[in-house]
Amino acid sequence: MKVFLRLLRYLKPYWRWVVTSTVCLVLLTTLNLLPPLFQKQIVDDVVGQRLLDRLPMLVLGLIGVYALTQFLRSVDLYLRHVLGEKFILDLRVLLYDYLQRLSISFFENQQTGEIMSRITNDVNALEDFVTHSTGFLIVDLLRLVGTAVILFVLDWPLALLTLLPVPLLTVALRLFNTRVRPIYRQIRDRLGDINAELQDNISGIRVIQAFGQERHELDRFTRRSTRYYEERVKGIRYWSTFFPAMGFVASLGLVIVLGFGAYRVFTGALTLGGLVAFISYVASFYEPIHRLVQIDNTVQQAIAAGERVFELLDTVPEIEDAPEAIELPAIRGAVAFEGVSFRYGTGEEVLRDVSFEMQPGQVVALVGPSGAGKTSIANLIPRFYDPVSGRVTVGGHDVREVRLASLRRQVSVVLQDTFLFNGTVRENIIYGQPDASEEEMIAAAKAAYAHEFIVSLPQGYDTEIGERGVKLSGGQKQRLALARAILTDPRILILDEATSSVDAEAEYLIQQALENVLEGRTALIIAHRLSTIRHADKIIALEDGRIVEVGDHGELLARGGLYSQMYRRQYDLRQ
Repeated sequence: MKVFLRLLRYLKPYWRWVVTSTVCLVLLTTLNLLPPLFQKQIVDDVVGQRLLDRLPMLVLGLIGVYALTQFLRSVDLYLRHVLGEKFILDLRVLLYDYLQRLSISFFENQQTGEIMSRITNDVNALEDFVTHSTGFLIVDLLRLVGTAVILFVLDWPLALLTLLPVPLLTVALRLFNTRVRPIYRQIRDRLGDINAELQDNISGIRVIQAFGQERHELDRFTRRSTRYYEERVKGIRYWSTFFPAMGFVASLGLVIVLGFGAYRVFTGALTLGGLVAFISYVASFYEPIHRLVQIDNTVQQAIAAGERVFELLDTVPEIEDAPEAIELPAIRGAVAFEGVSFRYGTGEEVLRDVSFEMQPGQVVALVGPSGAGKTSIANLIPRFYDPVSGRVTVGGHDVREVRLASLRRQVSVVLQDTFLFNGTVRENIIYGQPDASEEEMIAAAKAAYAHEFIVSLPQGYDTEIGERGVKLSGGQKQRLALARAILTDPRILILDEATSSVDAEAEYLIQQALENVLEGRTALIIAHRLSTIRHADKIIALEDGRIVEVGDHGELLARGGLYSQMYRRQYDLRQ
């Protein structure tokens, strides 16, 4: 019920649409109650008492009722379906907006396909609720009450018989809800699993084909699809049995009314026209009951989908602006770590009491074995995560005390696994600075040593590069990422092993580009190839989450410690 009421609250912005549609439905309900009264008069007055002069007016009146009914139905259908589409549009945009504000840790713990399923499939499942359930729920209740009143006016003993099946229908509906709601939730979850599997496999299709695992992945996808199918069949089994059973109970009520009504006509307690009208109203009485049962089925599905949607909306970002957060002013680029310790989730600490400083314009390199904590340090500066203890400052401001947007405008990150969007070269370069001029874009590309290869592409800067830049080489993608970073003119630049996955020629071009990029900026470089950071102002060696050495290239080589060992090991491997 809480989920249902919450869904209704999300309809508040559209109250004018809801009210207009409800008015149409109330008028439709009223009009639908009139035809049996015309039928009664035609049977009793025109046929029974041979008052033929009344027939034209009654027929014209009936035609008018039907014409107005269909006009209002057309208006109502348009209003409700447009309302449904508008509601789904706004809810999907709201979800996407909220999704972008969630912390990186959320995405690390959730499958992409599962998130996509909530924004697409689960939101779509709410459309039936908005389009059909909200208006009909109110109107069918009104129609039920209105019809019941007329039945008691026409013949109260017969009306009492009409109500006999209602308690049975109510109890059956409650049992149906209890059984079917968990099934509908399972159906939504299984569909999310399928979407997650699809997204994962499509993204990894090259690996699947390279290792010849097509049959294995097909079997796994078939198992997930089969579980979804089995849950769907469970739901079908329930409602395909329940709805006909309810229809049979309603039919029994009609048979009882017909039999007892015929007896009352025979004894003169009820006119033939009255019986005809009464039977029409009985059908009209059970129709909203039957539709309310169907609406309830839609509501149960909407509740199951709504639970998954609200789970997403109720996720609290781990990283968000503090209430008193300030706008970070323009900085020169100073960074400081003061006694920082950090862990991911509830895992072991990956950083232990880390302290160091980066002066404005200084190039600092982080080195160390895999798992030493290099990337964790890089993630704390733009505040993708918060430290467990200690603090990180940028320009003298604790990053937790400034607005995220103002912090990240002055920090740019180039990752080892470069992400490019499915679009043109131009769109990817200006992504962080959409209003950049053509000259500024080309200048950034030239600074990143990317302009030459870009102009050789079929459409130059307007060339489509495919999903994740699949049409480009690794070195070309890295240089585009550098151009994107340069164009935003960050005061702090973080390079996370930006040359580790490219060949020697691409590495040389990227190093040339970096000389342009790093000039006048504070830079943190996570290095895999130690030869690329020999000219860094400061090199910090990490091991097991602790700083074990700090110095420049010459100093650290002379000490013969961790950095020296790593450097000589790489040098020996190149011989």
